[in-house]
Amino acid sequence: MKTSSQIALVTFRVEVAFFTGDICYGSEAYDILAANWYQAEHEGLLRSVESPYDNERVPDRSRRVTAVAA
Repeated sequence: MKTSSQIALVTFRVEVAFFTGDICYGSEAYDILAANWYQAEHEGLLRSVESPYDNERVPDRSRRVTAVAA
């Protein structure tokens, strides 16, 4: 018996916002091909560590991520 499964991939527009405390000081957007929004957000966070906004000298820094199917 041969089984085949295909996962439909969707393009998501993922925005990562960079914060110091409650103040957003930058954002980046990525187009990511993923099976679901959770996977797209995860990939967006992984990519955001390469951003110039992800600077360890920024006090109380954090990120927020949102993914929307394009």
